[in-house]
Amino acid sequence: MIRRRHLLPLAAALLSAPALRAQEGPWPRRPVRLVVAFPPGGLSDVMGRIVATRLSEGLGQPVVVDNRGGAGGTLGTQFAVRSAPDGYTLAFAAPSTHVTGPILFPSPGYDGTTDVAPVGAFATIASIAVVHPSVPATNVAELTALARAQPGRLNFGSAGSGGSVHLAGELYKMLAQADITHVPYRGGAAMLTDLLAGRVQIAFDNLPQILPHVRSGAVRALAVTSATRSRFAPELPTMAEAGVQGFDVTSWFGVTAPLGTPPEIVARLNAAMRASVAEPAVQEQLAGMGAEPLSMTADEFGAFLRAERVRYAEIIRVSGAKVD
Repeated sequence: MIRRRHLLPLAAALLSAPALRAQEGPWPRRPVRLVVAFPPGGLSDVMGRIVATRLSEGLGQPVVVDNRGGAGGTLGTQFAVRSAPDGYTLAFAAPSTHVTGPILFPSPGYDGTTDVAPVGAFATIASIAVVHPSVPATNVAELTALARAQPGRLNFGSAGSGGSVHLAGELYKMLAQADITHVPYRGGAAMLTDLLAGRVQIAFDNLPQILPHVRSGAVRALAVTSATRSRFAPELPTMAEAGVQGFDVTSWFGVTAPLGTPPEIVARLNAAMRASVAEPAVQEQLAGMGAEPLSMTADEFGAFLRAERVRYAEIIRVSGAKVD
């Protein structure tokens, strides 16, 4: 039985609870973690750090990058997806982390489209099909002829199984009927090191990472992987123009939160991302990297993720791409 003398303290506690929550202030009240599911140094890491900096400014709290590489980006993403839906752990999204990785890996532990709360997009980039100078091919047609004449002898590197760089190579193999071997790495920086050294001969690498090495002559560019020519390398034909009809692979970056994150937190994150993408300074920074800004509402980004999953699932099915 509750005695009268107990009622006053109980009532006081109940009345003070809203006041205590008000004193704590709105989200975020402490630093936010942005999980980038790749090692430092690659393009995803660079993009993730730009997003973290801009979100820090927009939210008024530090947004700290947490690099958790492995399994094509699925290990770190699984950690982020399974975190508490309180807005303090976010996942940096790319094709391999949210679309292709969960299809290719047997036990990713999450679905990148249904187990997340989409927040927003940030940027998109094309890739460039390149070869090491030791490869006697100056265009895509010559590379295809060489690959057909030497089945399995040429290899192409990627930043990890399941990413757009990997699947661009698989799509080329499928559409051009060229037998080349996939060599996955733990991140784009490691792949680039071996490409420049000639330990892998071919790559379909993201434009921001590879274009400086194209300009220096360290690698030879053959074509861009997007459906239209890139304004950053207008002299390069598209893969379709080079004879591989139906080729269209680009990368994109965004942010998701764990499923169940309060809508008001998602809305605030989305507003901060869209405001940053609209800033001329950010657009100039992206242009300097060969990337295009990409702005979407949370709902639009969710629809985009679902459409990408359908598209890449078909590429994986038809090409027979597997995790190496």
